[in-house]
Amino acid sequence: MLLQAGLGRRTVNVPEDACHNEITHILSETYPKMSELEGAWMLHKAMGGSGQRKLNLLTPEEEGYTGASLVKSWGGKGCLYIMPIQNTLDISPLPFTALEFQAMPKAQCVSCQEYVPLQLLGLHVNTCIQSKVKVETHCDDDIINLDDEVASGDVQPSHLESKVACPLCSQLFTKDDIYVHASVCGESNTNEGDADISEDTNEHFGSVSDILMSLEKKVDTSRSFNINVTREDLFQRGLKQWARQKQASPKNLLSVSFIGENGIDALRKEFLTGDGERGKNPKYSICDYQDNSFKTCGEIFATSLVQGGPAPNFLTRWCYHFLCHGEMDKDVGVLEVTDQDIKNLMTEVENAEGGERLIDLSDAIVACGYTGPINVDQKKAITDAIALHALVRLIPILNQLREGLRLYGLDEVLAQHTQMCQQLFVPGHLQEVNVDFLLLALSPDFSEEGSMRRQREMEGQSHVAAVHGTNGGGKRLSVRSFIQWVTGQAHVPLIESKREAFKITVNFDHDCDSRYGAHSLCYPIVNACAVAITFPTRHLATSQEFENNLTEAICGGYEFSGH
Repeated sequence: MLLQAGLGRRTVNVPEDACHNEITHILSETYPKMSELEGAWMLHKAMGGSGQRKLNLLTPEEEGYTGASLVKSWGGKGCLYIMPIQNTLDISPLPFTALEFQAMPKAQCVSCQEYVPLQLLGLHVNTCIQSKVKVETHCDDDIINLDDEVASGDVQPSHLESKVACPLCSQLFTKDDIYVHASVCGESNTNEGDADISEDTNEHFGSVSDILMSLEKKVDTSRSFNINVTREDLFQRGLKQWARQKQASPKNLLSVSFIGENGIDALRKEFLTGDGERGKNPKYSICDYQDNSFKTCGEIFATSLVQGGPAPNFLTRWCYHFLCHGEMDKDVGVLEVTDQDIKNLMTEVENAEGGERLIDLSDAIVACGYTGPINVDQKKAITDAIALHALVRLIPILNQLREGLRLYGLDEVLAQHTQMCQQLFVPGHLQEVNVDFLLLALSPDFSEEGSMRRQREMEGQSHVAAVHGTNGGGKRLSVRSFIQWVTGQAHVPLIESKREAFKITVNFDHDCDSRYGAHSLCYPIVNACAVAITFPTRHLATSQEFENNLTEAICGGYEFSGH
């Protein structure tokens, strides 16, 4: 894909005395599309192999990249990767006459007679529309290959008449007949088609995992949807970045970077991870509504479900019902109100013992749409009116959320599979991370059985089961915080196959003394992108030491904390 876009692997000569501007000029000549970046790029190098390479930043010197610094830090081994910092390069295929292909040797395609770069000729031959001409038509419900049968004289000239496919039912008709058919096809097939689609959908989606795997196929991986955020202002900056991103669509693969940090997949999981209260309504905000922020939230909900994030299972039932069907549940009541100011007003009305107190609250009561008499006998009517006002004013906001859920067609899925998908939006259904899930996920790399190292590793492994509760310093160390710190996510994978494949590689370091000399403490090392953690066995003698060490590491390092 990169080669067709003129961004494939190339060999370039960089003089050792080249400065940053000279290197930029060399690369821009090799990759003309880099001129769009206006210098906003950096070099990365790959570590490891086996098809899964972690890209590490090749840090530039104070004066930028130089030929000498590249030779020193890279050594000419392997391949360097150019990564844009804030833009996304166009990776659509280029014509073979493009400047990027001028230096490539070319060969002629025998089918279309076009000269194609040698490196792309094999791919071109497989896709060349003129490499094999095969004409097919319908005759008495049988498909006839005209390549063979016309030559043998079995097909009469009447069968060679050009036919057109109906866009609704896909049947073939002559140009004269298609107009008559089109006038009735939509009416005759609309209801039947809808019934068939619904029936097939219900039959195919036997579980939420089936639904999510089907939606996962709709992610367009040809480009990245890049979001750059800071930990200090993750939510607001993330919303603005999401809404203003013009280079790609949220249907593309989400790529999140925290400014000042290196990371790949775990940062995307952290961006999507939430830790809010359960059973809540959206917070009423006219400013966010006018900014279309709730549509962005709906798109983030859909993206999180489809691209491996947690489910937004924190909504009340009536909110979920509205997202599915676009109308309020007739049984919605006072208990669905979650806005604290409104709940306080309702409590004051209920506790008012005399009419004077209700009169004091009359302005707030009337502002909620109540028009009846304000007295003690009407408390029930007043609180019902306040509750209805609190919920009705959220309808425009919920409509924006529904609009965002159209991403990946999630809104249609919710309408057809309301009961099945409820667990994704309403709390109380999904499995939460716990010690049992953690222990099943751990995949320790033990030393040889019977060795002293193996014994220490087993002791360290047993301490992991105690990763819950509160330590002596009062800091909370939970299974959820531990898993999020190690993996970037604090939820059980929603798709069953991914749930079973979810593993945390546990390594053990026995040689910290040889590397660091005399020292008193080492912390566990986490590679969240590779889903691995390394424990220094020398510093994990007791369960309490293990817990203290782990707590300090999580609290003092870059914790993948929920927002």
